[in-house]
Amino acid sequence: MTVNKPSTLEDEYFVREDAERLRALHLQEQRRLSAQEKEALRQLHHGRCAECGAQLVPEKVGEIIVHHCPSCGGAFLTKSAWERLHTAAEPHTLMGAVLNWFKSANKP
Repeated sequence: MTVNKPSTLEDEYFVREDAERLRALHLQEQRRLSAQEKEALRQLHHGRCAECGAQLVPEKVGEIIVHHCPSCGGAFLTKSAWERLHTAAEPHTLMGAVLNWFKSANKP
């Protein structure tokens, strides 16, 4: 007896469905929270790593500030830094600087 593997189109469909379901749940949760609760959560998590909760350290890489976690090695960008990275006049040069920073940050 052979088992048919799902097609890639089928896999993509379920990935999109899961992503849409997560977006809907997030939007529902954001609507439920009051402004005061949102501010309390923002203050509680401000400057903390999303993975391990350690305090993030800002480091300048070229013209962009990367928030680096010294505990788990994670790196995070603000929305403005992310947009600047994608809309830079010379994206390959800026992206290269960020990637070089990741290479050096992960070395022991």
